[in-house]
Amino acid sequence: DLFMKKIAKMSFLAVIFCFFAFFGVSCAKNDIKTASKNLTSYSIVASFDDEKKMVFATEKILYINQTGVALESLYFHLYPRAFREGAVVKPYTSLTFASCFPNGASYGDMNITSVLVKNKNSDFEFAGEDEDILKVNFDEALAAKKSIQIDIDYELVIPNSTHRLGWFDESVNLGNWYPVVAEFINGEFELSPYYATGDPFCSAVANYEVDFIYPSNYEIVSTGQKNTTQNNEKKRTKITAKAVRDFAISMSANSKTIESKNLSPKITLLTDDDTSVAGIIELATDAINFFSKQFGKYPYKTLSIAKTPFIFGGMEYPNLVLLSNSIDDEVEMKKVIVHEIAHQWWYAVVGNNEIKEAWLDESLSEYSTALFFEHNPKYGISYEDFVGEATSSYELYVDVIQTLKGAVNTKMNLAVNEYQNDYEYSYMVYVKGVIMFDSLKNMVGEKSVVAGLKKYYESNKFKIATAEDFFNAFHSACHKDLKNFFDGFLNGTAIISTI
Repeated sequence: DLFMKKIAKMSFLAVIFCFFAFFGVSCAKNDIKTASKNLTSYSIVASFDDEKKMVFATEKILYINQTGVALESLYFHLYPRAFREGAVVKPYTSLTFASCFPNGASYGDMNITSVLVKNKNSDFEFAGEDEDILKVNFDEALAAKKSIQIDIDYELVIPNSTHRLGWFDESVNLGNWYPVVAEFINGEFELSPYYATGDPFCSAVANYEVDFIYPSNYEIVSTGQKNTTQNNEKKRTKITAKAVRDFAISMSANSKTIESKNLSPKITLLTDDDTSVAGIIELATDAINFFSKQFGKYPYKTLSIAKTPFIFGGMEYPNLVLLSNSIDDEVEMKKVIVHEIAHQWWYAVVGNNEIKEAWLDESLSEYSTALFFEHNPKYGISYEDFVGEATSSYELYVDVIQTLKGAVNTKMNLAVNEYQNDYEYSYMVYVKGVIMFDSLKNMVGEKSVVAGLKKYYESNKFKIATAEDFFNAFHSACHKDLKNFFDGFLNGTAIISTI
């Protein structure tokens, strides 16, 4: 009888476990199903020419006007034009030029060959302060909530570069590689150019169907779910991605893809180094599980990581992390992987204007990284060391700049182009962000900090959030008005000291 009771209890627990496991997956599926309704959609058919290092593409956009006003024209960011010869605003600086172009200066471009509006040829023009914006005029105004079909044929010239867009050795990164609708914020389109500092992007979630053709000796990873077929010397990968904020591809002719087994989401690693495979997949799995538990369920079915030649340590795209293959320090590699995966919550799902409010995703991702290591001690990185290093390096930076210049900017809330250099941006947005959240933890407790982040995630999934949304989430979760606390750090008036 006791044995049967134990069996019954175990069976009951198994049923409960299965219910919640199914419920969790079902909720994630429903999130995407709900979020993907009434979104602008992109359908791209593209072919990569390995010899010319070019992409030839046709992009069909079904744009739904969610601006609330009638539009007489629509604007698209053409980020690859920032790499063209003669560009005024470049996505690199004199300090990063050498690492961006190891083989010497190289140029890219995006040539628009035709634009159709409702299947009719349309005039177009380049706009923006650096002519990296495509302006498409309409014959008649597009009313709010109405849709319009726009077809763009273009040729993409890929620079020999280690940047988000570039080819180097036998690897190719296609980040920000297609015309993307400019976001409409506070009554105007966000038309900022491709600044060298930070991640100068802002875009709404959309639905994607991408048909990508490329040489058969390449392996690719990307945003979304893919299905690949091969015919002679060509591969064809069809990719579907719903309710994602961006779409990127990384590919290599000297690597292989390795997939996790029996995991949800499925993790795919593009690498040429077998030695780190198991460790990267395990770390990524633990990070996804931890952040899902702390902040809210990861809503997508896939996450890919590409070890690739890359100018920075890492870069986030929806369902895709770029990891520089030049990182040779194991501790640094762990931090980069977790930070970029945290961006799947803070940027990919909860969006923000990364140009105007970069701290909203970068500070949150960096502090989320510290939290992960606090609760996953097997990786040998302590929370105390993480925060301690941030605090000591920040104080040293401030002391050096004050000594050299007599004054130092300590604001976290500047636009990325308002920081004087990458060092100032990094210390104010990343390093100081860790100190800010640790100070908050000391004041209200870790449970309240996590509750605030959970509320922020739940309230702003698939939207473009603002600092005000962030403040409101913490007010609601903590039952305390913390705006003055945050303002002190963001405005640079808070006093930071280890004494």
